[in-house]
Amino acid sequence: MKHKLKNILQTLFFISIGLAFIWWFWEKLGSEERIQIWQSLKQTNYFWFALAAIISLASNYVRALRWNLMGRTIGCKVSNLNSFLAVMSGYLTNLALPRLGEVVRCTMLKKSNNVPIEKSLGTIITERAVDMLLFLLLLVSTFLIQRVLFIDYIEKNFNIDLDKLIQLGIIGISALIVAFALFLIFKNKLKYNPIYKKAAELAKGLWEGIKSVFELKNPFLFILYSIIIWVLWICGTFICFQCLKETQALNFIHAMVTTVLGAFGPMITPGGIGLQPAIFAEVMQNYDISRAVGYVVGWLNWLSSQIGTIVVGLIAFIYFSTNKKKQ
Repeated sequence: MKHKLKNILQTLFFISIGLAFIWWFWEKLGSEERIQIWQSLKQTNYFWFALAAIISLASNYVRALRWNLMGRTIGCKVSNLNSFLAVMSGYLTNLALPRLGEVVRCTMLKKSNNVPIEKSLGTIITERAVDMLLFLLLLVSTFLIQRVLFIDYIEKNFNIDLDKLIQLGIIGISALIVAFALFLIFKNKLKYNPIYKKAAELAKGLWEGIKSVFELKNPFLFILYSIIIWVLWICGTFICFQCLKETQALNFIHAMVTTVLGAFGPMITPGGIGLQPAIFAEVMQNYDISRAVGYVVGWLNWLSSQIGTIVVGLIAFIYFSTNKKKQ
């Protein structure tokens, strides 16, 4: 009973954060901008919207193929269909109960293919580590490609002196170097500390997970799948640009920057609800797109990914419950 109450409170907390971002951004808009949002929605080309939804499902299918590659290294043979539906059931769960989706994904394969949950969870940790590494590489790349716009945006919106920011960066790096030196000096004493032990075990597990990628029979295919997932996400954003006349002139680089920065949304709220569209709107102002239009594109991008998640996720739950009955 306590566990269920905890899950309900956790869900309400994360959803309330998303709703708070929606309210916060809506309050920032003027009356003309709000009218522009409704007009933009009426003028949306829903052919491109449907194509963006298909692209989103395709990226999830590629994720399932990548997961299957990892599963084979631990002796688990699962069909691509089962893997895909397990991924979608996990994503649907994350919309309601953040972070529980990974467990549900593994539970589905336990029911249908008797895959040990602890083994499949290990592969998901590796997935997350690889995804985070690619995200950081793309984040650095987008900064280098659009550094002038980044600097202007930070100075205008956050009233930050760039020289002071550089000084703080130097101080921060120096502090990290000193901290690392102290760590090396007192390493033997720290190893008996319970907090250090847990942190060290976590770091070791992540590193082992990353190394396991290169133990795959076809590591290059795994890396290729990982890149394709991000390419499809960026393509989905680019296709959403085609939904409105005001954004059709934006190119693939604009889509990459918007997608990468928008990826912070799902890290904070379930599926990025509320926050991801707000990030899209703020980023696209750098490309002379009004906040209202950018906000619409953000919501179209978010909805195009969540429609497939909801529909296919529900099908997945029905599918696995039927398989369970057969067994």
